[in-house]
Amino acid sequence: NTTTTTTVSYYYYYYICVFAVVALNDGKNYFDYESHIAHRIHNVGCRRRAIPLKDCFELQQFLKGDNKISAVVDFTSSTGELMEDALDALSGLNPDVYIFVSAGAIYDVVLESDQPLKESDSVRPSGSKRSFYASNNEFGDKMLSSEETLIARGVPYVILRAADLVGPRDTTHRWWQYQLWAEHFTTIGQGFPIPNELSAVPFSLSTGDDVAQAVVKVLQRKKINSVYNIAMEKTFTLPNLLLELCTHLNKEKECYANYNDDIESYYLYPSSHQGILSVEKAKSELGFEPSLWQSVLTTTVEFYRTGKALFSNEKDIVLGRLNKKEKSTDCDSALIPLL
Repeated sequence: NTTTTTTVSYYYYYYICVFAVVALNDGKNYFDYESHIAHRIHNVGCRRRAIPLKDCFELQQFLKGDNKISAVVDFTSSTGELMEDALDALSGLNPDVYIFVSAGAIYDVVLESDQPLKESDSVRPSGSKRSFYASNNEFGDKMLSSEETLIARGVPYVILRAADLVGPRDTTHRWWQYQLWAEHFTTIGQGFPIPNELSAVPFSLSTGDDVAQAVVKVLQRKKINSVYNIAMEKTFTLPNLLLELCTHLNKEKECYANYNDDIESYYLYPSSHQGILSVEKAKSELGFEPSLWQSVLTTTVEFYRTGKALFSNEKDIVLGRLNKKEKSTDCDSALIPLL
């Protein structure tokens, strides 16, 4: 299975305890992956962005064995070319289903639809409009190309379109940047930058547990050749999300936002701008139960609050990004001693 995620949850434990899992990744381990998951799975190391999978020695050795693979779970084929590479390399396995974890960002590059966005609302425009729409979101365009490549190959597939991820062990580090900012708001002395154009844009969020749950239920119910949106049911805006974070930290009287007209200003959510995802299909066909936001908020804040002492490598990455953002201020020297 092609995966780099390290979320530890009931569904991931179910997944790795009930199934024999082989993880194909670049060998980078984040947070508490080593203590929670690594010893439960077989890892095959390969830097797939450096070399084609067919040239990966460890993978080829594994493929020579007598291995029956029930499913491939692919978190990393973020371009059509990478999907082609994976399908070519793994073609001899003949899995019952190839599960691709895609992104809600694909809705930025398709024809506009009513809210909330359904799985069928993924039709690209034709002719010259296609390239124009593709320019709305380069990442979404590439992810949709991956989906199209997978479907065109004719293998049994399921596509899970996740919204922006939030929660413990998020390797994008977006939430942790905002949480550190909120926790030390007075020291940083600068409001959260929010582009005016995005201040009222609604969006959805997903958790790693949401995705893990969907993977398990796809396997349990033996679903194939279908697409599902995976997200929480709460609707967010960036100001609302940041206010809830600050309120949870009892910082609501300190936090404030700086609204501006610069769409390029520093912001981390949302990565797509076409609205919220409908999860009715996943609930109906998979029995998907979206995470509850208040529980996610509490768990996430506590994880990163204690994580400052436990995960020094990840904390340094987050501080580096915050300090780079604040390079023109005194926050470089102020943040690091505090933490």
